[in-house]
Amino acid sequence: MPTLRVATWNIEWMAGLFNGRWKDWDGTIPDRFAGRSLGGIRLDAIDDVPALCARIAGVIRRLRPDVLAVQEGPPLPAQLEHFVARFLDDDYVVVGANATWQSAYILVRRALAGGLAKVPAEAPGMAALTGSFFFYPWQGFRVADRRRHRFARQPVCADLTLPNGKRIAFVNVHLKSKFSKLKTLAQWENRDPEAMLDALDVRQKVSAEVAALRRYVSLRLLMSDVPDGVVILGDFNDGPFGELFEAEFLLHNILDEMVGSFLEPDLLLRHAMKPEVLRAASSVTFNDPLQGGAEVKELIDHIIVSPRMMVARNAVRLHQASCKVEDKAWSAFTEGEGKGARGLRPSDHIPVSATFGY
Repeated sequence: MPTLRVATWNIEWMAGLFNGRWKDWDGTIPDRFAGRSLGGIRLDAIDDVPALCARIAGVIRRLRPDVLAVQEGPPLPAQLEHFVARFLDDDYVVVGANATWQSAYILVRRALAGGLAKVPAEAPGMAALTGSFFFYPWQGFRVADRRRHRFARQPVCADLTLPNGKRIAFVNVHLKSKFSKLKTLAQWENRDPEAMLDALDVRQKVSAEVAALRRYVSLRLLMSDVPDGVVILGDFNDGPFGELFEAEFLLHNILDEMVGSFLEPDLLLRHAMKPEVLRAASSVTFNDPLQGGAEVKELIDHIIVSPRMMVARNAVRLHQASCKVEDKAWSAFTEGEGKGARGLRPSDHIPVSATFGY
């Protein structure tokens, strides 16, 4: 039976590989990147950019994905195409959404790219992902209180028709970060009003993004031309402070909100990992200020599938035992624990992969 290898990877600030340039990019990958500031973010210097590119490409080669969802990609598709041509033997076709400093992309192996179709912006449900939507901030209830929000990093939606005619809909996601003005344990213990309200506001925005994404996915599963499988994958940013805010303020768990309601069993998504793997998995490490700066390991990079893909007789089905965090592939191209200079680690995230049969 043929198989399809799928992976998701947040490749840390790929814009740095292109000298931190966007509209004035010169069409090359530099030998060295001096670093630069982008608003409140500082991109680390990279002493040997081609060597870092080789690390990243080494991980991808080790994964052997037929489909790779990339987050924190460079602003321009041409930049990622340049990377693919130079470091991955031009073996992938690149599909992106909107251009940002951290763009999302789907890469599909050229041997399969004849069946690749990006979902057009005018397709049913896409307005939920490309347009704006409202949310109410914490304590807001009047119409005048509601705020307009949109995805800064629009999800990439693409359908892939496999050689046997079966079709999978892919959605690559990079949700808003949960980081906020709440940065110290003292702020939490003192319930600093500015910091607390900002943190709650950020959580509401993430929840609003998940709700919009869920509307799109539900529509795809209800349409008459429903694909043989829907795969939502990427960086959900359901990491630091999640349990604390959910327990104290009764906010949604972001991933639970994405998965759906048991009242609609045909739309209830499934995590691709087996339960025993999922319980122990982590793809990033944070220093949690609310735990005195202690290192906290979190799984925020996920592969989620439509329910039919879990059924053995389905035309396209998940090999559930295959889904895992690719620690070995990441470690093989990382110096030490990856906590030093940017050039010594392929990314601050570890990729996640899964295999599907069709």
